[in-house]
Amino acid sequence: MENIYIVKLGNLYLKESVPGFASQMVYTLVNFVSGATFYDEDYAKKLVKQTGGKAYKINLEEVD
Repeated sequence: MENIYIVKLGNLYLKESVPGFASQMVYTLVNFVSGATFYDEDYAKKLVKQTGGKAYKINLEEVD
């Protein structure tokens, strides 16, 4: 299975990013991991560079 990543900025998690005014991005943040958006590794790294946050890997395992 493929791993997924979340992006965390301080105590908040990135939910979405949308283009804003004058070619800047606007980010929506949430308090809980369950509200965060999951990303693949490459896109999570890109968002970390843009926001200054940190990416965390979530391991997916099949449950019987």
